[in-house]
Amino acid sequence: MENRGIMNRIFPVKYDFYQMLEAQAIADSDAIGALISWLDGAAQADEASLNEAVKKADNGRKELERKLVEAFSTPFDRGDIYYISITMAKSLDYANSTLIAMKAFEVEPDDIIRSMASKLKLGAVTFTSAVGMLQNTPKKAELLIPSIRMAHMDIEQLYRNGMCAVFSSGDAMNALRHREVYHHLKDSSKYLDDAVDILHRIIVRLT
Repeated sequence: MENRGIMNRIFPVKYDFYQMLEAQAIADSDAIGALISWLDGAAQADEASLNEAVKKADNGRKELERKLVEAFSTPFDRGDIYYISITMAKSLDYANSTLIAMKAFEVEPDDIIRSMASKLKLGAVTFTSAVGMLQNTPKKAELLIPSIRMAHMDIEQLYRNGMCAVFSSGDAMNALRHREVYHHLKDSSKYLDDAVDILHRIIVRLT
């Protein structure tokens, strides 16, 4: 870290990558919030809000990638900056595809879907808070990691519970349709958990 500080004084960091990552995390969290609102009422406004948040997050990721190529110096490892941004984007892609799959396969929201989405939102909000602490209080950010991981574990358990229930119903086609939706939420959570791994590595290197 001493060497990093010397390099930053010689070649000052041109872009605020902390802010860009936090903005992407906020957009992701907003999108998941819009998904939850859509699950409650299937309103076009909520779908539009989700699409807008997805677009905002994607534009932010592209801007970050462009500036990462241009930057001579970064506040921490540029590989970690790139991979945490990409992993957040993948998590959001699966959250967004949950709505798409539900409409395509005519799957109505059930308690499992709502609970998984709620846990995903909790994980995303907590992740956003942790990213916001990276620059000034990385040790405090580390304290939030267990709760994000717990949200992911809860989602995996909900997935298993949901699959047991739908396969016990005797309706194979209905089970397959629900599995598709459940799996999108599970995959979104998995990528968020992967992003937490990168976040933890960043924290370790910053402290």
